[in-house]
Amino acid sequence: MSANAKLLASIDAKYADQVATMTETEKSLLGLPYLANEPAMVRARLKARRIFLKYNQSGPSEIDPPDLKPGEKPSGVGASDNEGAEAVLSVGGEERRKLLADLFEIDIKKMGEVEIEPPFYCDYGTNIKLEGSFYANFNTVILDCAEVRIGTGVLFGPNVSIYCGTHTVALPERQAGFERALPVSIGRDSWIGGGVTIMAGVNIGKGVTIGAGSVVTRDVPDFSVAVGVPARVVKTLDGEDRGSLQ
Repeated sequence: MSANAKLLASIDAKYADQVATMTETEKSLLGLPYLANEPAMVRARLKARRIFLKYNQSGPSEIDPPDLKPGEKPSGVGASDNEGAEAVLSVGGEERRKLLADLFEIDIKKMGEVEIEPPFYCDYGTNIKLEGSFYANFNTVILDCAEVRIGTGVLFGPNVSIYCGTHTVALPERQAGFERALPVSIGRDSWIGGGVTIMAGVNIGKGVTIGAGSVVTRDVPDFSVAVGVPARVVKTLDGEDRGSLQ
């Protein structure tokens, strides 16, 4: 039995006496087999699609920022440490911030250090948990049928994809229309390079760099540099390279 099959079997056993009373949404968030076309889940996906359609068709801010005053420092895009920065500038504008706040169902005040370049796509939006500043370049895809937790200071290159959705390799469950989902987490101050794919159930530590084009199929420890298909750790940061996360 593969490691993935063992994991799914352990989840099934853990919740065997509770699954009959669960909603399909609850099942999806726990890694249990679920039917995604249940009405509540369809409504949630429709809401997300309507919002990101508007988001992807929205224009950038129509207000050009003024020059900085002498001594002022602009904030870094997606930076977790903006100490001393007085000017927070963004190309996104207020309309995009409002749409993202609605999509993620969070207070718009928390969107000040979040910038996501359209087009952006997701399944639900409400399962994406942002812990602070975040920047995603063009064409990010997050299939958040399970929780996706993103630490502060995380940066995405273009064409990054996170796939929480998965299936068993055994046919009977798939033939019956069941899906599975496993959570993904990315630790603070990590950089996910362009074209990276992160698979269901992966946990990426803090201070990690994932090289462009990699496919991440297993957990990546803190302060690692990982590259390849599948991604493998080729370096571990130490000393001053760890910055304030020593």
